[in-house]
Amino acid sequence: MHGAYAQKLKDRRNFMVKKIGFFTLCISLVMGSIVFASGTTESRPTKETVVLKMGDNIPDRTTGWGAVIEKINADFKAAHPNVQIVTESYQDQAWQEKVKIYATANQLPDVMKYWSFSTLLKPLVDGGFVEPLDLNTFKQYGYMAGSLEGNMYNGKLYGIPVSADLWVLYVNKRLFKEAGVPLPTSWEDIIAAVPKFKAKGIIPITTDGKDGWPLSITFDNIQQRISGSFEPVDRAITRKAKFTDENFVKTAKYIQNLVKAGVFQADLITTDYGAARNLFGQERAAMYLMGSWEMSLATDPNFPQTFRDNLDVIKFPVVTGGKGKADDLQAWYGGNYIVNAKSKNKALALEYLKLYAQKFPVYAWEAQACFPAQKVTARPSDTVVAKKLLQIASEATSTSGTPGLDRSTPAFKETHQDLMRQLFAGIIEPEALCAQLDAAAEKAAKE
Repeated sequence: MHGAYAQKLKDRRNFMVKKIGFFTLCISLVMGSIVFASGTTESRPTKETVVLKMGDNIPDRTTGWGAVIEKINADFKAAHPNVQIVTESYQDQAWQEKVKIYATANQLPDVMKYWSFSTLLKPLVDGGFVEPLDLNTFKQYGYMAGSLEGNMYNGKLYGIPVSADLWVLYVNKRLFKEAGVPLPTSWEDIIAAVPKFKAKGIIPITTDGKDGWPLSITFDNIQQRISGSFEPVDRAITRKAKFTDENFVKTAKYIQNLVKAGVFQADLITTDYGAARNLFGQERAAMYLMGSWEMSLATDPNFPQTFRDNLDVIKFPVVTGGKGKADDLQAWYGGNYIVNAKSKNKALALEYLKLYAQKFPVYAWEAQACFPAQKVTARPSDTVVAKKLLQIASEATSTSGTPGLDRSTPAFKETHQDLMRQLFAGIIEPEALCAQLDAAAEKAAKE
């Protein structure tokens, strides 16, 4: 390789999330306490109100993850009575666009939830927008092996991970029973069940097709189920292999057949995240293809009790005749919290980040809101979904690391998502998709 290109590639690969050591999950729960200053009868001057601006991709603050954040915010305000927290929240894609605009205008929040992927965090780091963190300070909070390293760039820590993300299939056992269908272990099982589900007016699988990234992750996972390895994706991105290789063409053809068989909702490509989630929660779809961050479905009061009582989660199905196993897990550390390097309240923002690292695993697991990137301990009161996710993680024999669309450049990611939307919409042939994906990878590798 030429020197400049090799260095760029090295930087990009160093920034990728490390392979996940899920086998060490569930050892202990990080507990902590925050010391509050004691009151006094002496009169003190009133402190000037300080506004701490925050931003994230969790609009719902009443349940699940959003409620956990609000609980942490309340703890922080109790310790800092003069602080007013103002939060701006949007869904994933909208939040990513907002961050680009705010960075350009030098108006990023003081603290914000983002993603550690090179396509998203690296441009902010390169632009000097992200404050480096002290690695030793955050090592004490029980983060899983490889999770902090995934937020490092050029030897510096730029964010703290918040969740361990597993790509799974949520199922409504009541709808399976109603249709007379057993829980699937293979995609062939699902194809065979399509007529039975549709006879009952039930959508077999729903997911977010509009945003594209769930389709891209699914492409990676089916590729693994066919080839038996997650490595081909990384090899194609780093140009040690090609996206036109047989296993990728087979993957595209396989997905094309799933779509033709009616596995997904008819309006998949126009269904966004919230709509897909509601289709499942309102019991109109038997399965929901999404990540472990949706474990709070089991406790979401916005959905019927019958739904919550019948919710379960299973491993991503295998492909009959493929080399991949059910215990090969598409898993990574993605979401993170970062501090604005140009914040006027940087010291306060760093204090908040420490409190978040201390409290989040405790509150999140108590609420069964998500799968923290910190060690947790199973409890008898855990939901079926929480217990199953712990089991799925502990049984993993291999893990993927960062999804392919986030291992390269922002332009490659956009192309990847667009091509996947075309594939799942049935408007591009597998060979053409693979050729265009390979061209995008080649272009990205030269940047």
